[in-house]
Amino acid sequence: MIPADSPSPVQHSAFVAESIDGTALPAGFEAAAARRTRWELPRALWAPRVTVLRDAAGAPVAAALTAGRLYSPSRKIIDVIIAPGADADGAAFSAAVEAAALDAPAPSEARPSPVLVKFEEHPMLAPLSARDAATLGALGFQRDADPVPSVASTRAAAAEGVRSWSRWSPGTGPKRLAPYYGQTTDVTCGAVTALMALESVGLGRFSLSDQAGNRAWEIEFWRRATNMPACEPIGLAVATAGAISDANLPLGEPRVVLSAEGPVLLEDFGAEDSFESKLRVELQAESLRQAEELGLQIERRWPEVSEIHELVAAGNSVFILIDLEPLIADPTPHWVLAHDVIGDDALLVSDPWVESAQGESWLDVSAQPITHAGIERIARWGDPEFRGIVVLPRAAD
Repeated sequence: MIPADSPSPVQHSAFVAESIDGTALPAGFEAAAARRTRWELPRALWAPRVTVLRDAAGAPVAAALTAGRLYSPSRKIIDVIIAPGADADGAAFSAAVEAAALDAPAPSEARPSPVLVKFEEHPMLAPLSARDAATLGALGFQRDADPVPSVASTRAAAAEGVRSWSRWSPGTGPKRLAPYYGQTTDVTCGAVTALMALESVGLGRFSLSDQAGNRAWEIEFWRRATNMPACEPIGLAVATAGAISDANLPLGEPRVVLSAEGPVLLEDFGAEDSFESKLRVELQAESLRQAEELGLQIERRWPEVSEIHELVAAGNSVFILIDLEPLIADPTPHWVLAHDVIGDDALLVSDPWVESAQGESWLDVSAQPITHAGIERIARWGDPEFRGIVVLPRAAD
């Protein structure tokens, strides 16, 4: 790692590498306006850093921009720009990627040491040459599966579209992945979380070519699960059970672990006797009635992070109700999918929300490790706080 507070450059192969906090493209580098915009997006919460390579004479050779979400032991290489005429043999690109992969903030609870580095390819702005793609492979990066067409960054042919390459530390890679789909509305996170989990066990409703059909299914499932507009845990479990039954999937019934005793997610609807509040209470009462009719298990207790880890390690998928504020400074209840574990202290999470206005793409939120400390911090909502999860049992062997 290039230390965050290091005042002196670090020698790297034939080049001298130095690290700069921020996103400014250094002098001596050229980029088209659309590509430069990627560097100028506000990313302060993501601890952006610029890694600059210079030759022995001090001339600029390459610059790489990196960033990463809080509580995730991962970093993303957003872009690598080579100075004009500086990479005849590909050595500058290779050295820039290697240096950027090592360039991370000083480790802390909020910014753990990376076990995952992702490389973000921009096919419409800066497609990789065959040589550079081969270089990524030689450096240990593997091309990730394409996401389901949804939000702009998932569509490679869109101006904002990106492809993903990942390099995991030895022994830390995922075993179970879920097809990634980005929610296309502000309110469909619960529906998309459930659908990603169901798609991973064979639901087969998402298409790699029919974006409009994907969105129609997203909205349809949300309508089944919604508490108008949010999806509360019991209603989400009922809708998930219905989808399992309709598709005859080889799964048991989902179950809910919810520490709140009564209705939840009512903060935005005014006084208890208001029409808006009473409507949501009635909707949740109906979801509870349906859950009981279906025989769904509902446990009224606080699920610990260690329990969630054990559930996922055993092959279950877990929908976790979180607060987005610690991750992207947006105090909003939100659903994410935990579908694998990384070591003993992290869950592999796919988050339907892409904070594109601050430079995120689907790479930032698909199959991202989040430490137990991070899950403990985000997996709570309300005043008084409660925790809610929906457990989707593993597929039958």
